[in-house]
Amino acid sequence: MRLSLLALSLVLASTAHAADGARIGIGAETSSGRYGTQSKTRIDSVPVTVSGTRGAWTVKASLPWVRVEGDANVVPGLGGVSNLNPLGRGRTGLPIIDPAPGTEAAPQRGRASGVGDLRVSTTYAVTGAKAGVGLTANAKIATADEDKGLGTGANDYGAAVDAYRNVGSTTLFGGVGYTRFGESRYIDVESAAHANAGVSVAAGRGRVGVQVDWREAVTRTSEARRDATGFYARPVGKASEVQVFAGKGMSDGSPDWSAGVGVTVGF
Repeated sequence: MRLSLLALSLVLASTAHAADGARIGIGAETSSGRYGTQSKTRIDSVPVTVSGTRGAWTVKASLPWVRVEGDANVVPGLGGVSNLNPLGRGRTGLPIIDPAPGTEAAPQRGRASGVGDLRVSTTYAVTGAKAGVGLTANAKIATADEDKGLGTGANDYGAAVDAYRNVGSTTLFGGVGYTRFGESRYIDVESAAHANAGVSVAAGRGRVGVQVDWREAVTRTSEARRDATGFYARPVGKASEVQVFAGKGMSDGSPDWSAGVGVTVGF
């Protein structure tokens, strides 16, 4: 799944001239890969997002329904980790023993679905015809069931800076951020920096482009994540838009592929 499309959102806001008001969106996303584990895991998500804009401020909340099938050590939003929760996908409830360094326990697989983690953010953005920048504070509220392997059971907090620059019909964008992961009972998670960079060009009324994301490893046993995502986004009216994307992982910590579509309607 996408790590960040905040800068792209700034680009769309500038090209669509979004007015103050509320927006609601729904999407469908899927990804599949090993995430640094021995077997493949598939993650499907249907996020519902609501947001409100007033002047330079935007407040957003997103809550997904998630379905995961695969290794119990793969957690949505993190990827492959050492998850010592004895419950969850394919596990019996017996204590999990962390494997010795240099060894790997046999994968335990299963299927689970339910409500994912609630993500909320507040962005202050200054956008214009040529350039723009946005400052975002965000949080992940642990509403996902950690015993199903759908989350860590801990709240996370972060901040990001994203910007864009228009050069003719081409837009350059990117950003950097940092996430402080909450303390989980079963996963030793470390805070991580992340960054993204991309380019888009006008394609009729919409924009087509590519974005590259990077994130530090989040545990001592996981891999850093690098993803490339191609996308098409088209504003509809003054405050609505449609997005489609397809991604390819470029590291062991990433999914092999991802894809999705989203529709947002403004009021």
